[in-house]
Amino acid sequence: MSPAIKWVLNIVAFLAFSASPAAASEPLTLVADEWPPFSGSELPGQGLSMDVTRAVLERAGYDVKTAILPWARVMNGARTGEYDIITSLPPSDDLEELLNYSEPFYSTEVKFIQQKGGDIAFRGIESLRPYSIAVAAGFVYSTEFDNADFLNKFEVTTTLQGIRMVAAAHIDLTLDSVDVLRHSILREDPSLGDRIAFLEPALTTQSIHMGVSTFRSDHATIVSDFNRVLRDMQADGSFAELLDKHNVN
Repeated sequence: MSPAIKWVLNIVAFLAFSASPAAASEPLTLVADEWPPFSGSELPGQGLSMDVTRAVLERAGYDVKTAILPWARVMNGARTGEYDIITSLPPSDDLEELLNYSEPFYSTEVKFIQQKGGDIAFRGIESLRPYSIAVAAGFVYSTEFDNADFLNKFEVTTTLQGIRMVAAAHIDLTLDSVDVLRHSILREDPSLGDRIAFLEPALTTQSIHMGVSTFRSDHATIVSDFNRVLRDMQADGSFAELLDKHNVN
């Protein structure tokens, strides 16, 4: 091989490496709030959403650093562009202009629970008017429910607090993702499972996404890379293995 050809090949290899996502920028900062089993500091892989988002991005060639933060801090960071990526996200009008959402990587039903033996029937939002309902501050349930100011909503700090209040008949209803409700009961107090009952039908089905800050000029590229690799992982079985790790597949 001539020195000239070798020099050209070295330049091509250098440019290809420099253009890769991991080499082109600092590590992406990926954050979420405490929302087990989707995200949490004490969960395997920091939770399903964090584990999936990190794995997909790393396979796409990005370097990623992660943190679990209070929701208020996550929201403030979204408004200022402090964080590159936020995950564990149901769609939210409040974040639409701040984040470029990926394709969904999971979906979960949001349901109400009542005390076991209760006779509350869910027939639409209007049917909930007589009841007290524990809700988490800042959580997005559904547009119709969130905007229903006529309902008697009582803010709680954790899902488990709402479940315990329902089980003790201190409040009529609470609601969350069924994955979150079941995880809270199994991890914190399995006896609660015998004291509550799910209402049918579900209020809504929420898709779970990650979102890239629109403060970043390359947000569309990162989302495109994520979506492409997510589809690859769904096709080759590695995505299902990740879900198995979190007992939700």
